Amino acid sequence: MIPDPQNKRLAVLVDFDGTITTRDMGDLVVEEFAEPGWESLLDLYRAGEINVREIWAREMKLLRKDREAEAVARCLDVAEIREGFSELVDYCNSNAIPMEVASSGLDFYVDAILAANGFGDLPRVRPVTKYDSDGRGFMVMDEGVEDCGMTAMCKCARIWRLRRMGYRVMFIGDGISDACAVTQADIVMATGRLRATCTEKGIEHTPFESFHDVLDVVKT
Repeated sequence: MIPDPQNKRLAVLVDFDGTITTRDMGDLVVEEFAEPGWESLLDLYRAGEINVREIWAREMKLLRKDREAEAVARCLDVAEIREGFSELVDYCNSNAIPMEVASSGLDFYVDAILAANGFGDLPRVRPVTKYDSDGRGFMVMDEGVEDCGMTAMCKCARIWRLRRMGYRVMFIGDGISDACAVTQADIVMATGRLRATCTEKGIEHTPFESFHDVLDVVKT
């Protein structure tokens, strides 16, 4: 890694689904708890006719308030935290390195999984799930969190916020919703589909399989 000539302090921004967790829990929620119709939305997405923000918004309309508790229980039963995440969190806390979870996943399962695994105090931004009078889901953002017409929650805005505060930003991710963020971060750690995206676009990155790999880079 090239040393930062300005000696800026490091901040860490990390995706949730498929990054902190080994499995995309949002996909699980839709596949197991959404009403019929999500399959056709997935076909439209794969055909390039709708983007991440559009498919997520449409899928949420197929989620029902009366099944949220069941969905949370299922997520808690199957979610696995990627190896080394606890050590990374502990190191960042011990060394005053700001760390934030930036997720396009929904608050009810993101918050529950983090809390159940001892990370309930970890700062995070993610869409908030609301329900209309018929119990159909829709997303809103917390105050100060920017929406994105491409990927739901704007991860680039979170990077820009930290950079304005004088930090050098490491972004850690795995998928399509991270493709914009990696163009803005100072340091990129990529796994899963994001590795291929970085390679295709010529974005400098370090591959990782566990957060032990990430921690090794953070320590440098």
